[in-house]
Amino acid sequence: MSDSTKCFYEILGVSREAEEDEIQAAFEASKQVFEASKAAFEVLNDPKKRAAYDRQKENEKIDILEKLEENNLLHIRDQIFGALDDRDINNCSQVSKSWQIFMKFMRKKKLRMEMGEIGGAGHFWGNDKRAYYGGERDLMGEEELKKVLRLLAAGEKKINLKFWFCQNWEVAEAGWTIKFKTAYEGNGGDGKYFYLWISNKEGGAKFKATAQEINGGNGDEKNRRELQSKKDGTRQRIEYEIVAAYEFVRFNITFL
Repeated sequence: MSDSTKCFYEILGVSREAEEDEIQAAFEASKQVFEASKAAFEVLNDPKKRAAYDRQKENEKIDILEKLEENNLLHIRDQIFGALDDRDINNCSQVSKSWQIFMKFMRKKKLRMEMGEIGGAGHFWGNDKRAYYGGERDLMGEEELKKVLRLLAAGEKKINLKFWFCQNWEVAEAGWTIKFKTAYEGNGGDGKYFYLWISNKEGGAKFKATAQEINGGNGDEKNRRELQSKKDGTRQRIEYEIVAAYEFVRFNITFL
């Protein structure tokens, strides 16, 4: 296949909405993979070098285990073997900064593929009426929100969230927190605004959002607003005025 027929987005593993910094990070990760693969091939393709390398890594593993045993930390040893196979333990990339960057990028890519836009990865502008009436999804629950937070922790800049108009949520995962407060007075709201807070362990993350109210029966969209977050203590918050009182509230969010 010629270069002209390949999808450049697929080659770098980025979406069509990728920002410049994300494209640059993907390119740097690709270069690091190439250099690491080249170095690995030069060693593993030479029987003598490979044997010496295997002995070195085996000795390193033994040294680690001996130190754990000497310090009565066998429970840590058991956790290591429970979480990693021999290939991972012997992989020197675990202490490589460049590989840490690459693995973070790959985790983000994997999460994106698993979640898709309907799961909160990227922006979603599709039919958001109830799935019962032919929509592509229903509201997000705790597990879906946690996946979104893990995606943010992996470096994602664009997400989407969908809430039932009268519910309240506060979910924390991977150093990030999302809190949604309804405008519905029957559930503690002020009757005027929906509130959305997003924060991370560094103390906040500025974002902008396109907010919409969605009719659960026919997918009708009302009250589209472009909002910018404001600092609220250690968090960033947006206020979204209720107009239509439709069943769902959707936010397409970009972090700045």
